[in-house]
Amino acid sequence: MTATPEAGRRRTERRCRTVALVGVDGAGKTSVAQAILASPPIPLKYLYMGTSIESSNVALPTSRMAHWWKVRQHRRELSAQGRPVPDRIDLHGLEHRVRRRGKVGSTLRLLRRVTEESYRQLVSWIHQLRGFVVLYDRHFVFDALKPASEAPPTELSERLHYWFLRYLYPKPDLALFLDAPTNVLLARKQEIPPDRLEHDRSRIQQRRAHAHHFVRVDAALPQDEVIRQVADLIREHCSGRSA
Repeated sequence: MTATPEAGRRRTERRCRTVALVGVDGAGKTSVAQAILASPPIPLKYLYMGTSIESSNVALPTSRMAHWWKVRQHRRELSAQGRPVPDRIDLHGLEHRVRRRGKVGSTLRLLRRVTEESYRQLVSWIHQLRGFVVLYDRHFVFDALKPASEAPPTELSERLHYWFLRYLYPKPDLALFLDAPTNVLLARKQEIPPDRLEHDRSRIQQRRAHAHHFVRVDAALPQDEVIRQVADLIREHCSGRSA
């Protein structure tokens, strides 16, 4: 049977159901996502797919409870050390500590991470079944998986999590890498050392195989132009039509 143009178009439309905005801190992922959602090029649903529970629009109650407990414990540690306790505790970088975790703590953390990641993927599938393309802000495979050039983790729980994300967790159909020179990113996120920004940029580039399609977008351009380019790419890849 000869395929009709309409059938070919439908296959193209099915090809892209998830789009991930990835990039280092300061690249403008959330701002671009919000602007895209305000005037979506196609039917979209937003889903935060990073590790920050505070930033998550969807999360399990157990994850929110674990976050509350870690914040509480960190406040107590700061107070016991006689250090100032800020009104807002940012756990970025703290929630990956391994000290005092032990085997039980490592197992519980692994279960919490896998259940949270699976729950958000379930939410994504529900949106897709309803006919939406899901716009991810960050993505677990880009945040957690190491590039192929780096050795896999040594701790058992970390190896199991690595295996889960690499072989079982669905990859985004389209990853849009919002990238800019380090000096531009540093002007936006002055609290992050420039060597770390450059290191993170390089690692994301090396993770390009974690998406079915990977496209770099110049985030140093004026934000309106970045938003336009992202919208055009979503329309082109996920509706089967050229922008």
